[in-house]
Amino acid sequence: MQPRSVRLHLLGLIAAAIVPVWLFAAYLLVQFALRERDRIEHEAVQTARQVSLVVEGELFNLQTVLNGLSKSAALSKGDLQAFHDQAVNLVWGTDRVIVLRDLGRNQLMNTEIGYGTSLPPVEPITDHDRQRLQTSGLFVSDVFAAAGSKDYRVAVGVRVPAPKGEDLILSISVPTSRIRNVMMPAVPEGWTVGVGDREGHFVARSKLHEEMTGKPGLPEYVEKVVGRTGSFTSRNLEGITLLAGYYRSSYSDWFFTANLPLSTAKAPLWRSLIAICGIGLLSLLVSMALGYIFAKRFIGATAQLSARAQALGHGQKVEPLHSSIAEFATIADAMVDAERAIATRRTELEAVLDTVPAAVWFTYDPKALQVIRNRFAAELMGLPTEASKSFGQPEHVIDTVAVKDGHVVSREDRPLSRAMRGELVDQEEFAYTLPSGVERFLLSSARPIRHPGGAILGAVQISLDITERKRGEEHRKLLANELNHRVKNTLAVVQSIAAQTIRNATSLTEAQRTLSSRLISLAKAHDLLTQQNWSGADLNDLILGSIMPHAPIERFQIGGEPVWLPPNIALSVALAFHELTTNAIKYGSLSNPTGRVCIRWSLVSHKQHRCLDLDWRETGGPRVGPGGRKGFGTQLLERVFDSDKSGSVALKFEESGLICEFRVILSH
Repeated sequence: MQPRSVRLHLLGLIAAAIVPVWLFAAYLLVQFALRERDRIEHEAVQTARQVSLVVEGELFNLQTVLNGLSKSAALSKGDLQAFHDQAVNLVWGTDRVIVLRDLGRNQLMNTEIGYGTSLPPVEPITDHDRQRLQTSGLFVSDVFAAAGSKDYRVAVGVRVPAPKGEDLILSISVPTSRIRNVMMPAVPEGWTVGVGDREGHFVARSKLHEEMTGKPGLPEYVEKVVGRTGSFTSRNLEGITLLAGYYRSSYSDWFFTANLPLSTAKAPLWRSLIAICGIGLLSLLVSMALGYIFAKRFIGATAQLSARAQALGHGQKVEPLHSSIAEFATIADAMVDAERAIATRRTELEAVLDTVPAAVWFTYDPKALQVIRNRFAAELMGLPTEASKSFGQPEHVIDTVAVKDGHVVSREDRPLSRAMRGELVDQEEFAYTLPSGVERFLLSSARPIRHPGGAILGAVQISLDITERKRGEEHRKLLANELNHRVKNTLAVVQSIAAQTIRNATSLTEAQRTLSSRLISLAKAHDLLTQQNWSGADLNDLILGSIMPHAPIERFQIGGEPVWLPPNIALSVALAFHELTTNAIKYGSLSNPTGRVCIRWSLVSHKQHRCLDLDWRETGGPRVGPGGRKGFGTQLLERVFDSDKSGSVALKFEESGLICEFRVILSH
């Protein structure tokens, strides 16, 4: 029998149908949702921009303070003590800190540290900030942790001309809490506003500021902040989906985001939906009453259709339906097609697992020796990947050596085997050595696969390749150890200099002047070594750097072949020549207008050692004789160039002037 259209059977219901009403309501709802979404997105962007204007105003105020301070007469004259006093008075009673530094790592003045106190080195400015200084003379820093505390700060810096030499940087920093306090009046109720620096770290946040400042934002959130302004949806740290608008400042390069929970943004839409559903429910009740008259003949066909739907839900075979209602027959055919589509979706799921950038292993073997692995897992284990091979085909595990916390882990104690015993494994690190000898570090989690009744059917393990991260951690550890070693050596030298200076000084003023001069000489030697990445220093450059700040170079006759000194010997030689120069100025050939100094050196081989012979000869000065006590330079040479270790030194007080001869062992 030819199936008849459902329209003929439901002719009496069409008059009472509310389908057009529902379609119209749906259209209105969609339009309302689109306009409401556009409105909230626009509001989010405007809020972010308003907050950026408020914060930029505060940053501009800091710049104004710096601009005024940079015109200080004390700074232009090089009177850092007077300039320090001016800066301290300017920030007295506030949380601001003013720092004067060079383009390297050296601080020249810090309002948190008394003038004359040794200032610790600072981090060098970034390439971005250096470029901003070159183009505009101004930069706004990323968020950073204040030295010796957990307080996070941001800084505004301007370039100022130095009395001589390379330009300096004058910066003023404030705690990030100040940025938050400034922006809070511009934050609308119910919104969460965040400020991020160029690296994606939180500068300020209207909520949970103390917990979040200085920390990186969610990568999936930060990577959506593209261009100058825009909006997007993303999850926050609490897992709540947000509607966010952002604006990136051209003044500071920071980005400002205004966030509103998506559920709050959709609340008006849901209220309208509830109202429409209420009206629709009333209309449905009326339609049901009218449709009852026409529904009896459809009960049988509906029951058969329901039985097929249940079979589809339980994964059973769906039989075709022979009905006089064409639509019912079409639905039954669609169910048959749906059964086939489910099998297709299963294949698609397998393709997803084979594409995801994480290693996935399944096993249904109690000993976890037979596994089903995705393509990424095969690549990590060094196995060939075949596109035509079925994902569900089990394979035998390969022979690897697993290490956790320095101990070899047996096959029975690895994540997949433990999950087969019902254990839960969460983010444990393992180092695997493959048969090829390649070592990989994996972060692994594993879970048992259970039957609805609770029995364990199998297990699944997911691992992320963290090999590059582990190698990076080891590299940073080596760098930290090297830095620690060099800092300790430098502090030991400074301690020795200070002790000798104070011991030999006749007054506090002399001790202060002498110590300052020696530390400056040490600093210049450090600068020379830093330029060469602490690989060593050229002897000629080292001698010139030690004598030129104290005496005219025309009074010296310097000559010798190129010699490269190791870092430890370079520091000692710099201090020794500083001491010899200052002594010559006080008592020797440089104390009158006619005296001169001759410095000569050469490389020689001595007892299978490579040695440096260096002479300091003074002529034309006052008549001299042996001194009554050993000065700091003499003691330094005798200590460093000990005859059993690094060489020997000899001082001769001739009538023509002082002669200093020493031999330095450069290699053993």
